[in-house]
Amino acid sequence: MINREVKKSPAFMFAVTVLVLACLALVFMGSLVAAPKLLFGRSLTAISPDSFPFVILTLMALLCVLQVGMQVRGFQIESGPALGKDGWYRGTYFFAILTGYALMMVPFGFQISSTIATALLSVQMGNRNWAQIAVLSICGPSLLYLGATRLLAVSLPELNVIELAYGSLLGG
Repeated sequence: MINREVKKSPAFMFAVTVLVLACLALVFMGSLVAAPKLLFGRSLTAISPDSFPFVILTLMALLCVLQVGMQVRGFQIESGPALGKDGWYRGTYFFAILTGYALMMVPFGFQISSTIATALLSVQMGNRNWAQIAVLSICGPSLLYLGATRLLAVSLPELNVIELAYGSLLGG
């Protein structure tokens, strides 16, 4: 029998919610991950597009099972200080940035949406050095895009203009 205090704790409810959502995402993985681009009937990617989400969701589900099991067995988790008004503001701002990032990905491509999201997150974290924000926001997504598309052969959404620019710069 699970202790009532454990069932009402935010940590327990969060772990159970994430466990259920991770399991649902694993079950419906085929509907959540888009099929890769096809060229002459074969995939352009070296790995299946659902491999990385499958690994992450499986690990997330296992960690949630471990968390719930520990709490049911009586391990106590110390709660931190209560979330103040500033914490709620920062959390809402963070959620809005990531939601906007997800919504911008297809129409604006990976490079533009990642650059905007990285800059906004950098400002939210307290960085006020505009040169550092610019370098981080441009170089980080560019290196990630090149690593994912050239090294791992994973297809990321990108505008044709940017794909052509990368292709001409890298000779491919």
